[in-house]
Amino acid sequence: MGEATMKSFTAIILLGAVMLALAASLRPTQRTANEPEPGELIQAALTGESGKFGPTIEAVLPTTKSEATVDKLEILDLETGRAMLQPPLEEFDSQANAVMSWIRSNRLDISCSIWPDGAACVTYNMTLVAGDTKSWEATSEEFLSANPALAPAQHSPRRLLVLGPDRPNTYMFRTVEGTLGILQMIGLSPDGQGVRIRYKLINPGDSLSAAL
Repeated sequence: MGEATMKSFTAIILLGAVMLALAASLRPTQRTANEPEPGELIQAALTGESGKFGPTIEAVLPTTKSEATVDKLEILDLETGRAMLQPPLEEFDSQANAVMSWIRSNRLDISCSIWPDGAACVTYNMTLVAGDTKSWEATSEEFLSANPALAPAQHSPRRLLVLGPDRPNTYMFRTVEGTLGILQMIGLSPDGQGVRIRYKLINPGDSLSAAL
């Protein structure tokens, strides 16, 4: 990983926000008036048939584009569909460990950022296995559940997922809560200010659904 990429990765982790916002449910692209909000879709996935994929969730990160939040880091919880703004770094005494503790306590999973020369997403406390574009359609619930590389782990390091040619764009994953799923980085949003992602979760059963 080059020096420029490392600096960008560090910037992604340490970006602050003006204040903590509990807001920003995801806005899927091209959502019609009769379609449910993403949080409703995810809830349906978690309360549907156990062990099966729920509906595909498509979203753009960052979810907000206002001047108040530009260059601020929004981090998404895949299970609930909520995105939170990271508080200013000063609130953590500029300690990276304190930032990561805040992310873990809020059960947040992924953020995306736009760079001058590219874009990337960062995952937190998620076990990831890279696949190819065909994996999105070809991967079954049974394959994910039986994959030893996705076995529960006590800790998973941050992963930098760079958007670009000759880079993996599809990933099988397990969140820190134990939810299995598959995620794909589609590309930049039409306005070039965010990264389009889509993902689908396997309903883990009543135990996790009740806790979320």
